[in-house]
Amino acid sequence: MTAEEFKNLPYMVIPIELENGKVVHCEVLSIFPVNGKQYIALIDKDKEDSEIWLYRFVPVGAEDFNIEDIESDQEFEKVEDYFNQMVESAEIDTIIDEK
Repeated sequence: MTAEEFKNLPYMVIPIELENGKVVHCEVLSIFPVNGKQYIALIDKDKEDSEIWLYRFVPVGAEDFNIEDIESDQEFEKVEDYFNQMVESAEIDTIIDEK
C-alpha cells in the first residue's frame, strides 16, 4: 500500500511502542510529504489532551509500512513547520473533525 492509499483511509489506529516499553494506540491524523520523504502525524486515541507525534513514514511492499524516529533536529523542524502550516491552513482540521 502506498502512502497515498494510507492517506485516503478515513480512520486508522496503529500501535506505537514508546522508549519505556509502553504501547500507545495512536490515530493517524495525516500522512504528508516533505522534501521527497513521507511523514506521519499521530495522536494518542485514548488521551484527550495528547500531544501530536511526528515520525517518518516508510511504505514497505504493497500492504505494510514502517515508522521511524526523525533523528535530525533540522529534519524535524522542517516536518514540524510543514505540519503546523497544514494546521494553520485548516487542512488538518477537516481530518480531526472527521475522527
